[in-house]
Amino acid sequence: MATGFIILFGLTMLYLAATSRIIAHIRILIVQGVLLFLICCCGAEHSNLLNFAFLAIETIVVKSIVIPWFLYKVLKQTHSNRDVAANIPHFYCLVISSIVLLAGFLVSNYFVSSVKMIAPIYFGVSAATIIISLWLITIKHKIISNVIEFITMENGIFLLSLSVAKEMPMLVNMGVLLDVFIAVYILGLFVNEINKEFKDLEVSHLSDLKDYEYND
Repeated sequence: MATGFIILFGLTMLYLAATSRIIAHIRILIVQGVLLFLICCCGAEHSNLLNFAFLAIETIVVKSIVIPWFLYKVLKQTHSNRDVAANIPHFYCLVISSIVLLAGFLVSNYFVSSVKMIAPIYFGVSAATIIISLWLITIKHKIISNVIEFITMENGIFLLSLSVAKEMPMLVNMGVLLDVFIAVYILGLFVNEINKEFKDLEVSHLSDLKDYEYND
């Protein structure tokens, strides 16, 4: 059962690469949060009640509700509906992402399967998710798109941690959540301020920023 959810998680990255609609990207975050919760439910065979409750809050409440709601509010304020100025057309993004995901499956089966402590399917999809997210960050121009890809990369890291140990320590979970909250909060503030200044959210406008010297 967990294998099917992991494969679906990987396919969400293909959809993310194929569409330019930012609202669809936010919905993908909701789907990924639900899938991560289902993966935790299937893989957490010996988790205690407290750890399972924390995982449920982290995946369902934070990843599927709080963060998408926050990004949706930012999207409404900035009116950035699409990211159509990517360096590579979305069809080629889909093709390249598919190749990366397929490579993740092949590498996990041929090289990781010999390591007993790592679940191959976890490792393959999570590694492909991290690589695809990093690559999309480099080619996207909208800052809010970069924020979304950063969160999908964190979701891949979360899945990667499950490949090493199905029961993650509480402090590791809290550390992951803290990183996500700080990153989304700070980047959200930057998105609002940049939108007020430039009336657009393309990364190229950041090159216009410079320090001003004030004479005392």
